[in-house]
Amino acid sequence: EMLRSLVGSEMCIRDRVRLYAFALSPVFLGLYYLIKKNISYNTALILCSTFFICAAGFELWLTYGLFDGLAVSERRSEALNCAIPQDLNWVLNSLGDVFIVWIGLFLVKKIFNKTIDQFKKWNWSVFLVLLVWFVAQNIYVEVFIYHLQLGSSGDLSWGPLMPFGSYFNPTLFEISGRPVTFQSQLTWVLMTPIIYFLILYFNNKTTNSNV
Repeated sequence: EMLRSLVGSEMCIRDRVRLYAFALSPVFLGLYYLIKKNISYNTALILCSTFFICAAGFELWLTYGLFDGLAVSERRSEALNCAIPQDLNWVLNSLGDVFIVWIGLFLVKKIFNKTIDQFKKWNWSVFLVLLVWFVAQNIYVEVFIYHLQLGSSGDLSWGPLMPFGSYFNPTLFEISGRPVTFQSQLTWVLMTPIIYFLILYFNNKTTNSNV
């Protein structure tokens, strides 16, 4: 029993360090780039908007199981409950989502550098890069980080960006015996055009058009 307790405590510390470091990365990076004056006004607007879209679109709903779903504390491991208190879950996850979008912007700039103006008008190649990145990272998160937390058998809350909620969430495929579910991936499929339109909107609305 004592050994089990020590192992659980070690997992809790490890999970806490890893998850908090990832979730707080956009905060520290944002402050760093602000001090260096190396982040555009548009990027700041996009990232701030992303936080609120993710929070209102699915993170708050998932955390508290607001509509026909289980709260996150009832779905995840004891170690993860130790690492992230339920009331901080939606904040930290939304910050993590911001970091994902920030990486997506970076990838698009690197891939299409000097070939097209990526953020002035709709381009299907840019959209595809964002879609592949968003879905790929989400599959990794579901399979390797939040395994058995996201739900696979009708225990997720409905949310604006999780429109099928607890009613329809089949397993699409498995990786290492772990399910990749329809509802979890649908969220980032829906997020892709929202984020891309947001980028285009801010870059065409303001005079500073460099993301």
